[in-house]
Amino acid sequence: MPGSAWSFRVLAAAAAATALTACGSAGVIPQVLRGDVVPLSAGTLTARDVASAQTAFGVDLLRAVCEQAAGENVLISPTSAAEALSLLYPAGRGQTAEAMRALLHLPEWSSEVVAAMGDHTRALDRLRYDGDPDDEDAPNSLQMSNRLWTALGLEPDPRYLDGIATAFDADVRALDFAGDPGGATDRINTTVAEDTRGIIEKLFDEPLDDDTVAVLTNALHLKARWADPFTDTQPHPFAAPSGEVTVDMMSGATGSMRVADGWQAVELPYRDGTLAAIAVLPPEGTAPCAIDTAGLAGLAAAQSRPMGVRLPTMRIEQSHHLLEVLATLGLPIEGDYSALGQDDLAISQVVQKSFLEVDEDGTEAAAATGVAVEATSLVVGAQKVVTFDRPFLFLLTDTETHSPLFITVVNDPSA
Repeated sequence: MPGSAWSFRVLAAAAAATALTACGSAGVIPQVLRGDVVPLSAGTLTARDVASAQTAFGVDLLRAVCEQAAGENVLISPTSAAEALSLLYPAGRGQTAEAMRALLHLPEWSSEVVAAMGDHTRALDRLRYDGDPDDEDAPNSLQMSNRLWTALGLEPDPRYLDGIATAFDADVRALDFAGDPGGATDRINTTVAEDTRGIIEKLFDEPLDDDTVAVLTNALHLKARWADPFTDTQPHPFAAPSGEVTVDMMSGATGSMRVADGWQAVELPYRDGTLAAIAVLPPEGTAPCAIDTAGLAGLAAAQSRPMGVRLPTMRIEQSHHLLEVLATLGLPIEGDYSALGQDDLAISQVVQKSFLEVDEDGTEAAAATGVAVEATSLVVGAQKVVTFDRPFLFLLTDTETHSPLFITVVNDPSA
C-alpha cells in the first residue's frame, strides 16, 4: 500500500496463482483467497469520519441522480456504492488514486485510513444477525458483504489484498470470465442474492464481457421493527410533483423532531436502538434533492423534541446504471488500477439495485453495487404532528457510525 508505514504479509506469487486458478464459475463455488488482516493502531480518523465521508459522497451522488430523474422517486444506497468504489481505491496509483480520493471524500490511502475503515466495517458487522430476521423476537439486523471477483490467473498485489481484507473484510474469488462469462456472472448474482436474503436476485442482468478482469461488489440487507409502531393507516392526499395523489398514510407513532433553516427532520428509532430512520421534510417550494451536507449537519446538531408523525407506506424498487453519473463527479474511468494485477484497465460499468419497504411494523431494505473493470482497449413550532404529505427524504442509518445506508427521495409514494 503506497505511503504506508506498516508491514504486510507478502504472498508467494506461485501460491496466489494456484489459489486464483483452482476454481470454476457457474456451478462451482470459487476458491477464496484472502489477504492478511493486519492489526493497526487507531489514528485520529474514526469510523464516524468514514461514515461522514460516505454521507458527503452520497449527497453528491443523490443530487447527480436527481438531475436525471426530476420529479421521480430516487432510492440509492450511498454506503453500498461507497464501499464498492472504496474497494477499488487502493488499487489506484498516482492521479487515479487522487481522483478516487476526491470522489469518495477520503484522505490519502494510508494505514490510518485502513484502520478507520476497519473500525467502520466492524461497527456495521456488529449488527449482523444470522438467524431468521422475520422471527418475532429477532433483533434489528444489518448484513453487509464486500467481495472482489477476479479473472482466472490474475495476481493482485499482495499488499492490496491485505489492505482490502483489513479495511473491508473483503475476500477474492476467481471466476472464468473468459471461458464462461455467463456462468461467472451467474455466480456473482447468486452470491449477491444470498447476501441480500433473496431480495436482489440479479445484480447484473446481462452476462459480463468475456474480457472482464475484475468485479468489485457490495451487498446490504436491513430488517428492523419500529420502537414505536404506527397504529393506524388511512387514505390521505399527497402533493406529488405531478399533482395530488392518494396514499396510505400511517399515524400513531412518535419520533424526535429537529428543525434547521426551514428543514424538518423526524428520527424514528427501531426497537433495539441500533438503527434509525430519519424522514426529512424540506421547506415549502423546495425539492428534497436540494439537501446538502451542511443542511444535514444542521439538522443533526439541532435540539430535538418529541413529535407525532404521519408517514406514508412505501415500496420502492430501482436499478441505476451509475457509470456516467459517477464520471461527472470525477470517477476516473480509465486509470492506473495496476494493483489489481494488470495495467491499462478501465471501469466498464457501475450498477446498483435497491429495494425499500416501509409499513406499520418496520422496514426492510436491500442494495447491491457492482463495479466491473476491463482492459482499456475494450471499454467505451406549534405543530403537534409532522405530516409527510409532500415530497420528502427518507434516510436509514445505524446509530453508532451514522452511515448513510439508504437515501430515498419520495416524490410520489403511490408510484
